[in-house]
Amino acid sequence: MEKKKIAAVDRISDLPESLLCHILSFLPTKESVATSILSSRWKLLWTLVPKLDLDSEEISASELLLDDDEDEYLRESEIMFAHVVSSVLAQQECGELQTFRLRWQFWWDGSNLDAWLRTAAARKVKELDLHIFTDGEKLKLPPSFLSCRTLVVLKLSGTIAIDIDTPSLSFNFPSLKKLLVAISLRSIIYSQETSFLKLLSGCPVLEDLSCTIELFEREYKLCVPTLKRLSIRVADFTKFDYELEINAPALEYFEFYGDLRDIKFYEKLNKLVQADVYISILDYVPEEVRGKWVFNLFAALNSVKFLTFSPRGTEWNNFGNIYPSSFQNLVKLIFEVNGYNWNVLADLLQKAPNLETLVITTDYEIIESNLYREEPQYDPDNLSSLTSFYFRDFFGLNGEVELVKYVLKEARVLKTATIQVSFGELKESVLEKLSMFPRCSTTCLLRVE
Repeated sequence: MEKKKIAAVDRISDLPESLLCHILSFLPTKESVATSILSSRWKLLWTLVPKLDLDSEEISASELLLDDDEDEYLRESEIMFAHVVSSVLAQQECGELQTFRLRWQFWWDGSNLDAWLRTAAARKVKELDLHIFTDGEKLKLPPSFLSCRTLVVLKLSGTIAIDIDTPSLSFNFPSLKKLLVAISLRSIIYSQETSFLKLLSGCPVLEDLSCTIELFEREYKLCVPTLKRLSIRVADFTKFDYELEINAPALEYFEFYGDLRDIKFYEKLNKLVQADVYISILDYVPEEVRGKWVFNLFAALNSVKFLTFSPRGTEWNNFGNIYPSSFQNLVKLIFEVNGYNWNVLADLLQKAPNLETLVITTDYEIIESNLYREEPQYDPDNLSSLTSFYFRDFFGLNGEVELVKYVLKEARVLKTATIQVSFGELKESVLEKLSMFPRCSTTCLLRVE
């Protein structure tokens, strides 16, 4: 019997134009433009997508027939990419631009950026994501763009410079709610320490600020009353003793990553829900100063419900009490141990009477049992509210075993204790060993993964 041939039906092309444009908006612009060859229906669809996502590493002169001269190749690639960006911006017919994402690596001529950003601003762009990398001088953002009234999200990373002390500069982002800056503070050109305040003061409704910073000046201020989320990542082993003052009374989330110095909050953070703190302290800092810095930081954070704490380095054994008062609201703690900070964990557990979930992670530079010369003394009255315990990357070292033993013995309402071992061959022996420990909770389920 002869099989009937079924004609292929293009059902996707029959979808509404708005839906097709929505689908294309999830693709990089290079792939979106490539759909124009599918049929006459698709030829101009990409021009109606209110999103541009252009990457110089994806759009290059790799297909050009060039000699092996690397400089010539790079120069031609740069010219080609600049032409593509300008052409795409000119051909788009969608009206307002929702998102403009530009990843641009160049060596010779960055002058096109001014025209591109002016076009984006004229198209009422709402989200701008710029990652610029150049081997030479930092690329300055055009002053005309620093008063884009429609921008809601701004992400800047790479070798970008912002000259905010230009007398004629008007810095005004009245709609900006999210600002991500991952550039050196030396790229923010200013003559006075209060100039960053000037930059932030142009964002009257800013709610989310994320800074990845290579260098702090000696004094640094953040004053954003509307801010709800603040993330600060400082380069490790910075050579400067900075002082950071923060005025953000509406803060709900705080993240700090890097070498700790003196951080001061103007007001108590009553609305703070979550904090993620990854701190190291260099050994040249006097012990009493180190303790004061950590104490002051946690004095501002002690109303959190969810806390991730990673005290890094080897200096924590000598610390006394670093917590100002009890963490009455704390219900979930993620703590990273490194062999030198067990006492920090023990003190924190003593200050968290309502803790329900405890997650332990590990970060060992050297896996040796002698890291646990002085094991902490755990208070038997702690863990009265703990219902869930999880230990990631369990090696079976003395300090780890003692912590698990303590949790099983003292957590009277514990429901689950999950131990994830680092090596598969340890699984059976770990389960056998831990199963021998007494459990205060008769309903506790012990799992070894």
